[in-house]
Amino acid sequence: MSQNAENEALKKDIEQLRNDLAALAKSYKAAGERQAEAGLDSARGKYYELRDEASRRTQDVGSEIEARPFTSVMAAFGIGLVLGKLLGR
Repeated sequence: MSQNAENEALKKDIEQLRNDLAALAKSYKAAGERQAEAGLDSARGKYYELRDEASRRTQDVGSEIEARPFTSVMAAFGIGLVLGKLLGR
């Protein structure tokens, strides 16, 4: 093989390697984006789940207060008294 033919073959190999590396980088980037999107979707789902649970618990507490207003007021007073003593120190 002549020197010129070897140089041309080397140039082609380098260009093919460059193309392969670019394709590999693009593939890794796409996989990372898909994983990030899946993680974001999961976090959104968990947020909505927790928000709904908090809403249900708030409604339950409201119903309990309506059902037993005197007991609720006395419990709140007792908790406030204990917290006041603990934080007052």
